Amino acid sequence: MERKTVEVLFENFSRQFVNNNNQLEENLKIKIDQLYTQLESLSWLQSSLSLKGSLPPLRGWPVSPDFLLMLHSWIKKNKPKVIVEMGSGASTLVIADALRQNNSGFLFSFEHLKKYGNQTWKSLVDEQLTSWVDLRICELSSWNRDHLNPPESKTPSRWYSSNFEGISDIDILIVDGPPGTVCSYSRYPALPAFIDRLSVNAEIWLDDANRQDEKDIFKRWAELYAFDVEYVPLEKGLAKLTRSSRYPTDSYSKSVMNTFKIGNEDFEHTLGLNFSLPEK
Repeated sequence: MERKTVEVLFENFSRQFVNNNNQLEENLKIKIDQLYTQLESLSWLQSSLSLKGSLPPLRGWPVSPDFLLMLHSWIKKNKPKVIVEMGSGASTLVIADALRQNNSGFLFSFEHLKKYGNQTWKSLVDEQLTSWVDLRICELSSWNRDHLNPPESKTPSRWYSSNFEGISDIDILIVDGPPGTVCSYSRYPALPAFIDRLSVNAEIWLDDANRQDEKDIFKRWAELYAFDVEYVPLEKGLAKLTRSSRYPTDSYSKSVMNTFKIGNEDFEHTLGLNFSLPEK
């Protein structure tokens, strides 16, 4: 092999090595920054809680510390009367603690796995928080209403089977279940199920908004139910949906809007309006 060829190969190898090394350093810096953010959020959260014990582990599937800190702060500030969450765990304890500190409000929590539901209830008992929570452990059953999961899917649509009677005027709906392994777009039914039980100024918080399924879900919710979306760049992503100015507040306008949501058409299509989200 000629000397010139060897020099060219060595130069290319050196350049590739430097590029790879720089990319590794950048990725490591990002991971360190993310870890610091979670540790900082956990520290602030712990100083805000009145719990005697510790929270369950917050790595892996559970919600992240930055989400819990934002949620606890929001409840303390806004003092919601009715909260509904899909998926119990650390968030249940954090919500109940904030309600107790406010001395007002109530949480309806839904869990489909008895094992985890019982663990959460035991923690609530230990922290004397049971008077602030109605924890409903219910199996997942077939969901035959509006869904993004294709009818021909190998994993049929399922959702919480509990009776939701008695729940109304929800101020914040927190969607962190069921897991994505249940079916495609597994969390989509949350808003169709509770849309008529929300208060006028209700907020919907969708965790794991970095995932494509959740992105498709909150985009569809916004288009169909006239919500504005704010994306919060937390560790796992958070989509916050709030009532849009186009949402009718009087009973007559609501009835007209509901009339247009029949069959495969919705009111924005019928009225010739476009409520689609911008690409950004």
